[in-house]
Amino acid sequence: MDRNQPEVAKTGRTFDSAYSFSFSIVLGLVLFIAGLVISLTLGQGATIGLIFGIPLLVAGLVLPLFMMRDLFHHNEISSTCPYCDAPIKTSDATIRLNCPSCKRVIEVREMTLQRGE
Repeated sequence: MDRNQPEVAKTGRTFDSAYSFSFSIVLGLVLFIAGLVISLTLGQGATIGLIFGIPLLVAGLVLPLFMMRDLFHHNEISSTCPYCDAPIKTSDATIRLNCPSCKRVIEVREMTLQRGE
């Protein structure tokens, strides 16, 4: 391969927070509906339907919350303004903010405060 040619970046989807949110909701819904169907159809006359149906119902409710626990976690960033060195506290969920002292635009990238464009 020619060393002068740049490497081509692979294009593809990553399993980011939007996909994980959708996947957990769909999985929870499928488990809940399956537990409901099993409980209502097989649980009428036999306990075997309730033995399998009730845990599926509970798993359908709890599993999405368990899978999405990382989405609700935010890291706190405590740094200084890149323009005027004023102390700033924010979270990593913030994309862009204005400095309370100098009113200039600051962007949050990779857990650091950087000058805005």
